[in-house]
Amino acid sequence: MPSPDERAIEEALAGLDFPTARALADRAVEGDRKRLRQLVEDVRSDAVGRAEHLAARIQSMARADHYEGLLGLAEDPETELLLALLSQEIRRGAQLHLDGALRRRKRFRAAAGRHMKAASEALALFDTGTALSEIARVETRWLAAVQREELDTLRVQAEKVVAERLELESRTAEVLREHLSENPIEPPSRGRARRSSGRGARSARAGCLGSALMILGTVAAPAILLAGGF
Repeated sequence: MPSPDERAIEEALAGLDFPTARALADRAVEGDRKRLRQLVEDVRSDAVGRAEHLAARIQSMARADHYEGLLGLAEDPETELLLALLSQEIRRGAQLHLDGALRRRKRFRAAAGRHMKAASEALALFDTGTALSEIARVETRWLAAVQREELDTLRVQAEKVVAERLELESRTAEVLREHLSENPIEPPSRGRARRSSGRGARSARAGCLGSALMILGTVAAPAILLAGGF
């Protein structure tokens, strides 16, 4: 069964706290002192090897622009403990890449927030083209969990608005066709055409245009209601 000193040393080694572990080994009873000192040195040597391998991985990931991997290492509590075992120069170079990945993620998350806000505002105005364009500009790999949920919601809303807009356009075209079939525009006879002045012809065209616009206004009214729902 481990002695109290040995248990304390094992706890210090688990946290890579080698100064504390070495001090505890030096204060151990004489019969255990040499063995515990060797244990501390063995664990430290292994940790330094892992730290050197970690620094090499960080450099390799940085050269490959593997920011997901760098972010994972930056958020691992053991990374800082291992890098602390290396020289200041190596530690600083590795930490520079890790901090760069964190800053890049922060920047892309902020940009994603702006794009999603613009998409939401565009959907409120029934502007599906702008909304879809803004959604497409979001870099999903950088998003936090809450932002991913927000993006999924925006995509569902955009699909719904696109479907409703297509339906509205289809209804508008159908009403126009029915109106024109019931109220065909007959060409004037040659005699009437000669007697009609330029002003009369323009008035007739204006009247037809006004009728069409009135129909479009009636059918487009649901679009305003739909826009208000987003």
